[in-house]
Amino acid sequence: MIFVRGAGSEVVKSLERISEVVAIPRGAPMPAAERRYLFCVGRILQKNIRFQTDEEIAETFFVNTVQVIRECDWLIKNNPDARICVVGSDAGFKGSFDAVYAAAKAGLHNYIDNKRLEHPHQQLVCIAPSMIDGTKSIKNRNADGKKALDDRLRQHPKGRMVTTMEVAKLIHFLLCIDEGFISGVTIRMNGGEHCRNRY
Repeated sequence: MIFVRGAGSEVVKSLERISEVVAIPRGAPMPAAERRYLFCVGRILQKNIRFQTDEEIAETFFVNTVQVIRECDWLIKNNPDARICVVGSDAGFKGSFDAVYAAAKAGLHNYIDNKRLEHPHQQLVCIAPSMIDGTKSIKNRNADGKKALDDRLRQHPKGRMVTTMEVAKLIHFLLCIDEGFISGVTIRMNGGEHCRNRY
């Protein structure tokens, strides 16, 4: 079983087709004695940082970074068998039209890559997908956002976005098949987009 924060996401809906998932509602504590955990939460706004209020900026950092780090730290301190996967974003490496979101995800990746675990059976790993096909942030884009997305896909080495099932399968592999040695790392899942200017 994988205990999930962010069970309403399209990625988790795909994960439910290949793994048993237990949703942990917002505000409820993660159960301390389980083995597998997933944090699949995110907040991105459809506006530039210049037009965001201080409250919006604070909420973006809280949802994308602070809340996840707080819960991961608690699990690592209290559960010697905790295996944790966090969904970050490739925007944390390359930026985003929402600079606050990109900065928040970069902070999350830094935590994952540098957090010292307390027990040999623990695992902490992050997946950083680029744009995921079928998610709310893709569906809810305005006309300018859709045009920018189309332009970007024309230049993408794969010519498409990553699917929710591809992300779900990697989560399943890391938490249920791998022995936990993949840890302390953020795995970029962008189809080689960062290399596109090289061909």
